[in-house]
Amino acid sequence: MTQLLTAAARRAEQIEPDRDGDASCPLHEASALLIDDAGQRLIWAARALHPQGESA
Repeated sequence: MTQLLTAAARRAEQIEPDRDGDASCPLHEASALLIDDAGQRLIWAARALHPQGESA
């Protein structure tokens, strides 16, 4: 999904008449939010599997 949003943002950058980021910026931001959310979910999953304070 993030790859699709990034590709769309890059294409929007190419077709923007004034290249001011109005069309591409929201797409880049959406992609970043998806990546951030996925990373946070991985951290939560890792903590659930191995809570802090428990010996390995």
